[in-house]
Formats: sequence, structure tokens, C-alpha cells
Amino acid sequence: MKCNNGAAAIQAWRNRFLRDGALAEDEYDSACRSAEELERSGIISDIEWVHLVKQANAELLTFND
Repeated sequence: MKCNNGAAAIQAWRNRFLRDGALAEDEYDSACRSAEELERSGIISDIEWVHLVKQANAELLTFND
């Protein structure tokens, strides 16, 4: 069950924060806080959290190019 909830939460996170292809700094902060809350609440693992933050980092760098 946790796996399904985690996968759904990750997809929702990606839809919310990565759909436009670049993150401004305030959006990046929100994305990282949201990912941290998912991890802290046990919905996603620490490894999944790292992947989400890496994706947010990449999108922030895209925005700043």
C-alpha cells in the first residue's frame, strides 16, 4: 500500500512542480519543502526524496539559464 501511495504522491509532486519545465526560486523552495514533508511523513523513502530534490535542482538550473 505504501508503495502505491508513494508512487501517486511522487506523480502528484511532479505534476505540481515540474509541469512547466523550469522552477523559479520560490517554486523551488516550495518543491523542496513539499518533498521533505512527503519523506518526513513516510509516504516516500529518503532515496525517493533525493530523486525529487535532484529533479527540482535541475529545473531551477534550467530557469536560471
